[in-house]
Amino acid sequence: MKPVERLELRDLTPADVDDAIALAIAQGWRDRRRFYDLVLRTSTSRARVGMIHGQIVATGIATANGPVGWLGGIAVDARFRARGYGRAMTENLIQLLRAAGCSTVSLEATNAGRPMYERMGFRLVTHYHQLEAGHLDVRPAPPAGTRVRALEPADLPAVIELDRAATAEDRSAPLAVLAEAGGWILESAPTERSGGARGSGSGQAESDHGPIRGFLLPAERSYGAVIAPRFEDGLFLLDLHRSVAPAEGHVRAGIPGEHIAAVHELQSRGWEETWQAPRLLLGPDVPWHPEWIWGQINSAMG
Repeated sequence: MKPVERLELRDLTPADVDDAIALAIAQGWRDRRRFYDLVLRTSTSRARVGMIHGQIVATGIATANGPVGWLGGIAVDARFRARGYGRAMTENLIQLLRAAGCSTVSLEATNAGRPMYERMGFRLVTHYHQLEAGHLDVRPAPPAGTRVRALEPADLPAVIELDRAATAEDRSAPLAVLAEAGGWILESAPTERSGGARGSGSGQAESDHGPIRGFLLPAERSYGAVIAPRFEDGLFLLDLHRSVAPAEGHVRAGIPGEHIAAVHELQSRGWEETWQAPRLLLGPDVPWHPEWIWGQINSAMG
């Protein structure tokens, strides 16, 4: 039998992006140009390619969010499957995340990839429900006692603090990149803030404007990082996302299975569930607050 050729692994460069996109499209994936643009601009992400005779035959992404690392974008050219290249790419990405200090590795698996990950020791912990809804012509009114405003640079530390409390991850690097394109802050109105204690530990972070109750940072492929501890605030931020989307466009919500009440409420409002993605973990459980999570950056960053 002819021996399997060893996969040469290296970092993806901007010059590789077209070939990586072509590989993904050939496997039935979407055009991932905006995705790779985000990855290459995020200091905590590593994009990798696998080469055979100078040809890209595999891709993968690793993002180190403090104690939790994410894998994504793992694809192997159909002509080179069943040779262990997908596992070799995955093991290499895990090594990078371990070296970056990640004790837990997380991913959203496809049906095809899940058996391999489970053989490697990954275990199912939840499912993300992806829902879609179209543009809203009228911008929604914020919940009583709150106001919404555009994100300011000074808000970023409070956004990161609230995000860390929700996800148990340090997503400061990708959030900072998303913030460059703008976002929205939902905060307590002045009358509600005036008697409140700062730093009360109630799940609210603060900016110079006062307690932040939630935020929306739109991301590529119609996703958005959306965190809100209060149910009514999360629903508002998703409606806000719909109202700022293009008139012919749509937005996506990524809801963890532990937050199923949100899924049911969104469906009652006309959102359609398009798929469920199993979240698998390798390593310790994550002490997160899934009921605060209303949207994702993407499946390779959380």
